[in-house]
Amino acid sequence: MKPSTIEAFEAAVRYEDARTAVPDGFPPLPEIPGGRYSRQDFYDAEFAAVWRGGWVCAGRDDDIREPGMFRLFDKLGAPIILVRGKDRRLRAFFNSCRHRGAPVVRDACGKASLLRCQYHSWSYGLDGRLIGVPDERDFQGLDKTQRGLLEVRCDVWDGLAFISLAPDAPPLETYLGSVMQDMASCGLAGMRTLDRRSFVVNCNWKAAIDAFLEVYHVRTIHPETVGAMLSATAAAMGILPNGHSRLVNRRNMTGVNFGEYGDAPNNHAMPDVFRENAIAFHVFPNLVMPVDTVGFPLLLFWPRGPHQCEMEAIFIGPDWGEGDRPAFWDDYLVVYEQLLNEDLMNLEGIQASLNSEAFTGMMINYQERRIYWFHEEIDRRIGVNNIPASLIVEPKLAAWCEARDMVPA
Repeated sequence: MKPSTIEAFEAAVRYEDARTAVPDGFPPLPEIPGGRYSRQDFYDAEFAAVWRGGWVCAGRDDDIREPGMFRLFDKLGAPIILVRGKDRRLRAFFNSCRHRGAPVVRDACGKASLLRCQYHSWSYGLDGRLIGVPDERDFQGLDKTQRGLLEVRCDVWDGLAFISLAPDAPPLETYLGSVMQDMASCGLAGMRTLDRRSFVVNCNWKAAIDAFLEVYHVRTIHPETVGAMLSATAAAMGILPNGHSRLVNRRNMTGVNFGEYGDAPNNHAMPDVFRENAIAFHVFPNLVMPVDTVGFPLLLFWPRGPHQCEMEAIFIGPDWGEGDRPAFWDDYLVVYEQLLNEDLMNLEGIQASLNSEAFTGMMINYQERRIYWFHEEIDRRIGVNNIPASLIVEPKLAAWCEARDMVPA
């Protein structure tokens, strides 16, 4: 991370901690219509435009690290297989044989030298090429070079796998922008997967992500965990192009942070700004990373209809070398699961309100502006002409998107 970026982060935190009012010129934010969280027509529009229309993080590529290793991916309404080729490149294909559409693999994950159809044994190379067709003589005019598996765009950033069903999505590097620069020193690719948890929550996926885009709630919901670890007023939010955002939140360095534990691991490559502050990123639409030098979860959110979602937590930490996982992680995972459950415990009740006439709209304050920016990006993806007028979020925050001064004048 550049020294100028670190200085800007620290200046922004000092500004936020000292301010006594909303910054001059910051616009009042209109209510976010509750129907965005409950209506089937809006869900269908955003699923097409957001989830199937751009990049989404599919997890760690380290899970598919050896040639021939594969994993099924079914979060986007299409059967997809991620597979590591003999050239060590990670690729994604539709898990659909070009003969009659049967799956080429059925197991959730595994390792194979070929991808072989489970119905008629058409076989494909790890690069998707059609290699073998039983009784090939009976297929008149078959050109195997034109019948390989259909490829899905797939790219990797620092050990994280991204896929896109949209041929016109920008290159991943362009899409991620400054997030890549800010996290370059974290060494994600070299970290190890420690544990995985999955939470099915009876709420809209946006309501779940909203809970991780602000710290206004921490003193109420997390009084003994995050509320004790962080200074809630010393929190600088950055809104970034393409719907991404960032939080820099000063830590209370009083022995309540994970990094203060005597046996805590330490990612020495990360600059001190990550030790002195909790820095979290939201990579639109579905990845939240609350970064910590001891390790942290990758939180992946997946829609399951208008009223339900899944949150995957993939815990990663510095590589400890040979031997068993350090005992620190046993305590860490217990505390972090408690923290996540605290974040999720109100969401089913919130969804019940969103589904009823009890809710007129969501009132968003300055501290919660990352939520509003998140919704603005959803509308940009869908296109306001494709959204009922009563559900549109009025664009207000473009002038506050970075590459401008991070501390308002």
